[in-house]
Amino acid sequence: MIELYKLHWSHYVEKVRWALDYKRLDWRGIDIVAFTKREMKRFDCAQTVPLIHDTATGVAISDSSPIIRYLDDTYPEHPLLPADPAGRTLAWRWMVTLDSTLGLNARRLGYTQVIMECPGILSKLFMPQVCGGLFTRPVLRTLAAPVLGTMLALRFRFHRNRQDRVYEQLEEQLVPIAARLERQGFLVGGRFTAADLTLACLLRPLRIVPHFAHHPRLQSLFAWQERLFREHGRDAAFPYETLLAEHRQRRGSVRGRVVWLAPDRPLPAGDAQPLPLESARNDIHEVSRWQLLPALPAYFSLRWSGAIKRMPYVPAAWPAG
Repeated sequence: MIELYKLHWSHYVEKVRWALDYKRLDWRGIDIVAFTKREMKRFDCAQTVPLIHDTATGVAISDSSPIIRYLDDTYPEHPLLPADPAGRTLAWRWMVTLDSTLGLNARRLGYTQVIMECPGILSKLFMPQVCGGLFTRPVLRTLAAPVLGTMLALRFRFHRNRQDRVYEQLEEQLVPIAARLERQGFLVGGRFTAADLTLACLLRPLRIVPHFAHHPRLQSLFAWQERLFREHGRDAAFPYETLLAEHRQRRGSVRGRVVWLAPDRPLPAGDAQPLPLESARNDIHEVSRWQLLPALPAYFSLRWSGAIKRMPYVPAAWPAG
């Protein structure tokens, strides 16, 4: 039995869930309290989510890509990594590259979109177990949103998305990847591997970011993701996607036009290649309670920023993959 310590909405956790299901391993999920992670304190490994505890071997290991490599090494049936060394190395480098770039930037923009449009969703993500779900009720949910949003903005630098060129970096990465998949169907070799699983999972938060969900050069990429979700029985939508879609339908609009991006800007060409990384990077900044009050203006600036303009709501409809 594999114990998976998880946050149910995390796209990194979904990587591990998918890998466990693909390899047909017995597992059970253990939801943790995001702020304390007290459920994981008994393990000696890094206290990051996801974390697995293999009750058969006694091993505890965290971070999604090392977990998948451990599962493939320990339980070789239904492999997710290629058998040949060159293919295995290439798949690993794609995994840690996507973890270090797409996964982090998509998380930033996904949270940014929630804060700009419907920050009350944050309580449903982070506080469903706190005080018996008290902070998920309408009034308290509204009061909790600035605290949660400020903490997240400090932790992940959402208020610096423009300065850090997050939208541009993602375009520069994803447009060549979309072209590569149009040509050959998979990132590595001629079959589905952990590299494709990683890309499909880490792309998920961008489904709620209109700039990417409606990007003309990325429609084939989202169609590819949809096809994999169907073929492998993954969730068509996470709860935060459904909640935000309902909110948008009621309002009839979304925050989607990125004003500083010129319509005629050049988009990248050429083949997509992974970075020569051996381990994944992270972008989490430690936050203390004393930083929250001075940082509230950063939250409200993000919440009401005019740099992402409203536009009519049109649900994304990707072509059949």
